[in-house]
Amino acid sequence: MDTFFSQNLQFLRKSLEGKVSQEKMADELMIKKSTLGSYESGRAEPRYGDLVKLSAYFKVSIDELLKEDLSIKPAFPKQEEKLRILTTTVSPDNEDNIEYVPIKAVAGYVNGYGDLEYISNLPVFNVPFLAKDKKYRVFPIQGDSMLPLKEGSLVFAEYIENWKTVRDGTVCVVVTRSEGIVLKKVFNYLTEMNVLVLKSTNEHYAPYPVLGDDVQELWRFVGYYSSVFPV
Repeated sequence: MDTFFSQNLQFLRKSLEGKVSQEKMADELMIKKSTLGSYESGRAEPRYGDLVKLSAYFKVSIDELLKEDLSIKPAFPKQEEKLRILTTTVSPDNEDNIEYVPIKAVAGYVNGYGDLEYISNLPVFNVPFLAKDKKYRVFPIQGDSMLPLKEGSLVFAEYIENWKTVRDGTVCVVVTRSEGIVLKKVFNYLTEMNVLVLKSTNEHYAPYPVLGDDVQELWRFVGYYSSVFPV
């Protein structure tokens, strides 16, 4: 069946800011460059899984990708920056607390991070050597994807309000709807394609992309506590 898929794919990629190459886009979507090239030239029919990735990536429906000539539709509006309001608590001296998210509260954080009642029930403390004009929170490390940090380590992290300022390679606590709380190196493609690429320090784990719309919070790594000496 004839579709608009190949020409739409070419049009959408070339419409991205920053002149995104096939190679770069293939890396972000974890699709082989040769496969992406075959899609754009019309030499291969798209796999369903790849259609889902491309639909999310460009924020168009699969039906639109296949059946409509997107080059003659009105230009897609640029996504406006969302206002981010951090729910937090303060001490009796009106200073920001450092809330600690214990293991038992991790599962609920994805839904409760904006709920004052949930945040108010987290343990809090103050650390004298951290800057008073910044907001911090403490998250537990789970798994071995960020060696040499061991599972059970506690990460101190600074709240990031403007995600687009995050430099490539910055270690961050990333809170997403799909995966919950993860600690990863972040590679920032939000401006060009509304995507962050998350990479582990443990080479056994492959990098993977997450859509900006899936991200709920970003926190910059500033230190950690562990009862186990790193090796």
